[in-house]
Amino acid sequence: MRSIWMILQKTLIGTKLYHFLFMKKKLLFLLFFGLINANLFVFAQRDDRRRAESEERRVEIEQRRAESEQKRRAEIEELNKKRVEFFTKAMELTRDEAKVFWPLYDELQAKKFRLNQQFSRALSEFRGNERERRRRSENEYRRIVNLSTQFRLNEAKLDEEYIAKFAKIISYEKIYRYQQAELQFARQMLNQRREGDAQRSR
Repeated sequence: MRSIWMILQKTLIGTKLYHFLFMKKKLLFLLFFGLINANLFVFAQRDDRRRAESEERRVEIEQRRAESEQKRRAEIEELNKKRVEFFTKAMELTRDEAKVFWPLYDELQAKKFRLNQQFSRALSEFRGNERERRRRSENEYRRIVNLSTQFRLNEAKLDEEYIAKFAKIISYEKIYRYQQAELQFARQMLNQRREGDAQRSR
């Protein structure tokens, strides 16, 4: 009887101890997973914040790019307006002459722009290799010299072609004034840019 009582007592103590240890394990387990969940929550918040900041930066960059493009277009429009005024005055174009001259002039400038882009790409590639300090062959130098000469020849051909077209609508005196106006306008714009750069650097 006494041995049964001892067995029951031990069993009871064992059960209580087991329950105590089980509850302790359960508590530790819950505490451990609670900490993991808290960490995951904190990391998720950090990731969300980083994503939001990254999105804000992307939007800001796009806005700046759009503003810069808008500013560039406005500057080009302003430059074209000044050019039209300057040339019209220098050439003493009548309204009828201007209506025919400016579309032809724009056509010529678009062709020159495409020609210039092609040459600029080739020159940029050549200079890029130069920055890498890669030694060039004589053939590469010959190619860039020939491209440069060809570019000037093609530009001269375009001028010749469009002078013939201009001659059908305006006098050679006005064509001469146009050529002079081009040089004067380019010089004037260059001087304005230099003055602007000098003021900004003060």
